[in-house]
Amino acid sequence: MPALDAESLAQQAVMIGLVSKDQAKLARSTADDGSVEALIKSFLRHEMLTRWQVERLQKDDATGFFFGDSVIMFHIAEGTFARVYRGRRSVGEPVAIKVLRNRFVSDPDAIRRFNEEAEAGIRLVHPNIVRTFEYGATDNKYFMIMEYVEGSNLRDFLKIRGRVSESEALPLMLGLVSALQYSNEQGITHRDIKGTNILISSNGVAKLVDFGLATIEGDEKKMAQAHGQRTVDYSALERSCGSPKGDPRSDIFFLGCVFYQMLTGQLPLPEVETNDPLAKMLKRGINSIKPLHEHAFAPSGELTQIIERMMKVDLKARYQTFAEVHHDLDVYLAHIAAAARKERNAAKLAVRSESASGEIAAVRDARKAAGGQPTLLCVESQDEIRDAFRKTFAKMGYRTMLVSDAEVAAERYREEAPDGVVFDVDGLGAASLNAFLDMHEAAHDDGHVLVALVLLGPRQHYLAKNLPTNDDLIVLTKPLKMREVQDAITKLVPISSES
Repeated sequence: MPALDAESLAQQAVMIGLVSKDQAKLARSTADDGSVEALIKSFLRHEMLTRWQVERLQKDDATGFFFGDSVIMFHIAEGTFARVYRGRRSVGEPVAIKVLRNRFVSDPDAIRRFNEEAEAGIRLVHPNIVRTFEYGATDNKYFMIMEYVEGSNLRDFLKIRGRVSESEALPLMLGLVSALQYSNEQGITHRDIKGTNILISSNGVAKLVDFGLATIEGDEKKMAQAHGQRTVDYSALERSCGSPKGDPRSDIFFLGCVFYQMLTGQLPLPEVETNDPLAKMLKRGINSIKPLHEHAFAPSGELTQIIERMMKVDLKARYQTFAEVHHDLDVYLAHIAAAARKERNAAKLAVRSESASGEIAAVRDARKAAGGQPTLLCVESQDEIRDAFRKTFAKMGYRTMLVSDAEVAAERYREEAPDGVVFDVDGLGAASLNAFLDMHEAAHDDGHVLVALVLLGPRQHYLAKNLPTNDDLIVLTKPLKMREVQDAITKLVPISSES
C-alpha cells in the first residue's frame, strides 16, 4: 500500500472527522516544508491528533476511530478478550474504550459474555466501581464506553510501593467492600477479584473493574457455559470448600487475599505462569496459605482477625456477607478513631488553661441568667435537612447554629457552649463520632454533661455502643419523622424561664 502524501493525510483526517477543515488548514500552514513528516509534527504539536491516530491514518485505515459518541486517542492495555484504549467523548470527557478482539467477533458466546459485562457495568452505579456508560457494535467491532480512571491497577501499584500501611489500606479496603456489598445486593458477584481488576485512582480511590466473569443471579446455565474461561482460583476454592458456583462468599475470600497482599506486600497465592488449570490448582495450594498473623508485616490484631475470617476455607467460619465485613471494619475504624481522639485531646488539654475552661462555662451561665433562647448546635451534612432543622427549631423557640463539618462543629461547641446538640451520624459517616467525642470531653472539662440527640442511619445501630454512657443522650435510628426529633429535643432541652 503506497504511503499517503501530506495532502491525502490531511483530507483523510478531515473526512473521518478527526479534525476540522480549519484545523487541517492550520496544521498545513505551520508544517515547515509541507512534507508529510512536517504535517504529522504539526498535528501532534497542536494536539489535534495523537501518535496512535496518525499511525492508523498512515495505514489508510478509516475505521476503528469512533465508537458511540467517543473517539479513540491511544492504546493503553491488552487483555485476553479485549483491548482497552484511552478516548474522549464528544463533550470532552475522558473515557476508556474497551473493544473485543477481532478473533472473537465471530464467536456468539464471546460476544454474549462481552455484552453481559457491559450490561452489568451499566447496572452497577457505585463510586468504587468503574462506570460503564454505553455499549454496542460499529463496523462489526464490539465496544463498551467506560469511566476513565487516572492511576494504575493494584498489581502495578504494589510493584512500586511494595506494600501499604494500615492507615492507607483501610480507606481502600472499605471502598472495595462497599462496592462488592452493593453489587451482591444487586444479585451480581464479581468472580475475578485480583490486583489487575482493581484500579487505584490518582486521588487514592479504589475502583473495581472487569465484571466480565460476573455471575448474575439466576444465570447459572450461562455461567456453566462460560466456566472454561473462568478464573481457575475460584474453581479450586469452590471445590475445596464445597460452595456452589457463583457464591458471593468466594468474592469475600479473594478480596481478603487482596487485603493480605496490600498489607504484607506478598501474595497469599503465588502466581503460576502456566496455562494448565490443574497445575495452577496444585501449585497454589489454597489450604496452605500462611496465616496473616504469622507474617512479619501483619496489621493490628483486630484487623488481622477480620482479614483471616474473610479467608477461611471453611464456609461456616468465613463471613457470610459483605455487610458483615463492612460492619466489622466500621467498628474497627471507630475504635482506632477513638484512640486517636484520646491522644489528640490529651495534647489539647496539656496546653489549655484553666481560665479558658472557666470562660466557656461562664458563657453558658450568663446566657441562662439572662433568660435567652436555648441554643442548639445542629451538625448535619445535607442542605435540605439543615434547612428543615433551622425552620423547625426556630418555630419551637430555639436559637440554632448550623454546621456541616464535624470537626468544625467540635470547635464551635468548645467556643460557644450550646445547650444541646443534634448530631446526624448518618450523613456525616461513622468517623464523625471522633468529633462527637471531642464535644463529650469539652462538656465534661467544663463541668457539664453533653446533651445531644444522635441520629443514626438504618445500618448504623451498632455505633450506639461507642457513645458515652455518662451523658444526657437520646439516640434515634432512621427513618424518622420530624415529630420524633421535636419530641426528643423538647425532652433534652426544655424551654422554660430557667433555660
